[in-house]
Parts: sequence; structure tokens; C-alpha cells
Amino acid sequence: MTKHDTWVKLKPGNPYEPILDLFPDGMIPMRDPFALERVNTSEGFIALWIIDMERLSSFQAQALAQIIAIHHNTDPLEVAQEATAKGGFAMNAKWVESMKCWAEGFARTKELNDFLETVPDPETPAGAQAFTEFCNSQHERWIEGDEVPPPINSIEDIDPRLRTPELEQAFKMVKIERVIATGNYSVMDVLTGRAMVDVLNQTDPENTYSLVGYDDEFDEDEIYE
Repeated sequence: MTKHDTWVKLKPGNPYEPILDLFPDGMIPMRDPFALERVNTSEGFIALWIIDMERLSSFQAQALAQIIAIHHNTDPLEVAQEATAKGGFAMNAKWVESMKCWAEGFARTKELNDFLETVPDPETPAGAQAFTEFCNSQHERWIEGDEVPPPINSIEDIDPRLRTPELEQAFKMVKIERVIATGNYSVMDVLTGRAMVDVLNQTDPENTYSLVGYDDEFDEDEIYE
């Protein structure tokens, strides 16, 4: 089974608020990087996210079963048994505000975008069949199977459609931190910003960085005199 790497943040007013303190930063682990499942109700189809059982602690799983049982006026044990049988607790997509993921999430989201760009009208039989085949493929390869996503070493490894300014900035900072960590910089180089300026000039050659008003002849030993 693939190690899933998607987490979601929920909208204010969601029914899970009483137990969110049990989750680091209020982020809940999800099996899929999008709402893969659908259920037909009297109000039409509802898109569902599936909470990843494999990454839940026993306390988190118990709390989820209890809060879901309260809202549906049922027994927590029945909720837990159903979640175990179906591979996770289902959550209405309307409660999800944002998502973060890594290699698996980016790979599968790319597949979703590729699918959406070519799928026939979902209201047609051909479109419905295509969606069923897509879902089956996701289950076979990523949920029941052991598909391995391509590694991510830089922003270039992420589909351009999924890149954001925040993501690009995060990759830039990671690159800077790696260069500083592996570079031959002294503590004073780091504290004075000299290391950062040097790394910025290496990683961003299109611009020139320097320390304003910094005396290059300054001897760091003088600080102790």
C-alpha cells in the first residue's frame, strides 16, 4: 500500500472542531489528495474525502468515531466498524478549506488534472464511464496497490499547473538552507548574514545581493576584544 501524504485544514464551523486539538496544527491526514468518493443522496451526489486510517492514532480514531456518531445519532462502534471496512472515515468535501501534500499527492493531482482535461462531459454515459475507470485506477494503483510516485527534488519536478508562488518560495528557502548547511560558513557568517548573501548570489545569479554598509575588512575576532 502506498504511503499517503495528504493533509487538510478544515473550514471554521466544521463538525470536527471539538476534536481538532488532537491533530497537529489541526491538520487531518487524508487517503487521497482530492475527494475521490461519491455518494448519492436525496440532495444529489456528495463528494467525499476519506480520512487515512493508517496515519491515525488510536485516540484520534476513537474521537472521530465518537464525533461522527454524535452528528449522525448512531453508535461509535458502528461508525468505527464501517470506517475499517471502507478504509477510512468519510468526510463531506464541503468542510475542507485547504490541502497540503508531497510526492504522492502531487503525482495523483497531476493525474486528476490530466483526466479532467480530456474526460467527456460527465453528464454523458461516456463521461460517467470514464470517471468510474479513473476511480478504479486510483484504487488499484495508489490505495490497494503500491504505486511509487516520482521523487521531488526541486520545483521543476512539480507539474506547472500545481505550482504556486508560496510553493516556489518554500523550495527556494529549502535550497538556501541546504547550501548553508553544507557550506563552509562560520557562526559569524550566519549571524551577520554574510552566508545568506553568498548563498543568494549562488542560487539567484540573475540578481546581485550584498550587505548594506557591511565592512568587508571586519575581523570577526575583534568582537571579542
